[in-house]
Amino acid sequence: MGFFKNSTLAIATIAIAITVTPSTSAIATLGRPHGATNKPQSKSQELMATSASLQPIELPDTGAQNDGWSCGPNSAARILRYYGHDVNYATVRAATDKKLFLPQKFRNPFTNQWIEVRTGTPPQTLQQVMRRWEGNRVKKSPQTSFNRLINLVRSGKPVIALVRVGSLAIPYVGSIPSLHWIAVTGADPKRQQVYYTDTNSQTYSLSYEDFQTRWNLGLDRDVSNAIANILKSNGVEARTIVWVDRSF
Repeated sequence: MGFFKNSTLAIATIAIAITVTPSTSAIATLGRPHGATNKPQSKSQELMATSASLQPIELPDTGAQNDGWSCGPNSAARILRYYGHDVNYATVRAATDKKLFLPQKFRNPFTNQWIEVRTGTPPQTLQQVMRRWEGNRVKKSPQTSFNRLINLVRSGKPVIALVRVGSLAIPYVGSIPSLHWIAVTGADPKRQQVYYTDTNSQTYSLSYEDFQTRWNLGLDRDVSNAIANILKSNGVEARTIVWVDRSF
């Protein structure tokens, strides 16, 4: 019974950590974009984004992510600086670190060895951290419509979106989705492109279809009910965004 309980705790911890953490084994966010299928903008994409009415929001560079868990505070720092706050990645990362509550290590029930883990930032925690600077103007919205997201970014309000960038298959457990926070900065309805700044400080684009597929998370597609419930209890839901609801 003790082994079963420890195994369940370990699996739950892994699920949350991998899902909301840019794990280097599943979500590459350090020196490159978060998936091999995501390519930097081509010359034509760069040109089509330069029209005055459709140009993506330019976010300040507050530093590239240099660890395996803080994609949320990294994206948040860019948006907070965009609204005039004197913060950088390290500042917001430190504020977030104090609010994380899951254990930083657990004992592997199969090998009896301790495993170091770093939990990522659940949506509510990211909202709470950003409210230190922007108060109740920081909003969180799960199950957001795509039109609402498009309208926000095209009105000059960048949003932090939770997207799926891969999966980790665990025997007898199933697929654990690997999720990642990105800062969405623009959309081009004519060319059906979404623009975003990744945590390596680079700007990329996805087609409307690809973005929505990743943003929908697929928790009802290939994820067990047990894992889906763990994620939902931590506020991880499809089409989640966090943003600052104000204009200049």
